[in-house]
Amino acid sequence: MVKISLDATYAADPEPTGTGIYSRRLIAALAASQPFRNGSEYHLALCFRLGPYLRWARKGSWPAGCSIGPLLDSWSLPRRTSLFHGLNQRLPETSYPIRVVTIHDLFPLTSADYSTVEFQRRFSEIIWRAIAGADRIIAVSDATRQQLLRYTDAAADRIRVIHHGVDAPLILSESEKEEFRERVLGLKGNEQFFLNVGTIQVRKNIANIILALRRLPELRLVLAGGNGFGAEGIISLIEKEGLAGQVIRLGHTSRERLSLLYSTATGLVFPSLEEGFGFPILEAMSYGLPVITSHCSSMPEVAGDAAFFVDPRDVRQISEAMRRLAEDNALADDLRRRGYERAGLFAWEKCARETCNVYRELL
Repeated sequence: MVKISLDATYAADPEPTGTGIYSRRLIAALAASQPFRNGSEYHLALCFRLGPYLRWARKGSWPAGCSIGPLLDSWSLPRRTSLFHGLNQRLPETSYPIRVVTIHDLFPLTSADYSTVEFQRRFSEIIWRAIAGADRIIAVSDATRQQLLRYTDAAADRIRVIHHGVDAPLILSESEKEEFRERVLGLKGNEQFFLNVGTIQVRKNIANIILALRRLPELRLVLAGGNGFGAEGIISLIEKEGLAGQVIRLGHTSRERLSLLYSTATGLVFPSLEEGFGFPILEAMSYGLPVITSHCSSMPEVAGDAAFFVDPRDVRQISEAMRRLAEDNALADDLRRRGYERAGLFAWEKCARETCNVYRELL
């Protein structure tokens, strides 16, 4: 039997963000697929860096048929693994027979404005090592593929684009939604709010959403995400502009609470400056939530014709898009319909199938 080992470290995180969600969902979809089911063709081994393994992974619940262990040579020797797949943009120094790596984004290489100098240095080392050692590179979008070709020496014939999937929405009652709006968000009656999902950081362009909100005193904004690079300045901007009463910060948010936010918001406002993929776009669409997003990077590729596109650096455009979506029911309904259809094109089963094809191509 062919053993395929995955670096599943980010899947063990109890509060997963983009890479962690991708890792969890892909693992589940691979384990459920025919080549891995009941050990028919491949065996799936999940490897975790030692700290996350000891803290979370060894106590976690993983798909049937998967073995788990620390990412150490003593557990995952090359002679025992036919193919190693790094799900999180990195590969170990161990020389496995075949190596695959998934690249999610390259923002530390593309701009000095989105992270610290030290992070850029460490990220560059990890990326360059992974690209040099990979037999195949999975890019999560064509936008990421284009960045690989522009900013690294990755060979075009080694790159495969495989999009993420999106989870089915959770079904909620009207009473659950109303209670959430009133008890958690403190909203009254038909008060409207826009939602932003993701880490509060410079790259996500939260500052321009705040400046756009300044022109819309009748609307509220909910930020669902932990603090990242530049969060302190963004929070200071909220205070400086006198918008503390309009902005609700929830921190990292569970899937259950996110489902309530997607189900009760007026729209998702996601004018990020750069994204490798952009999970929240599809998540919002799957709930029938209209989306405002950027006309650059991977956002048009993910959103298709189902979003209201803006120039992320133009505060007036962001503000006008929010105002129109809040006031124009016909526009909102059209985006809901298009969004449902668009989200239906992305499935984790498809992601797993295309990933398996990469394995087969190499094996």
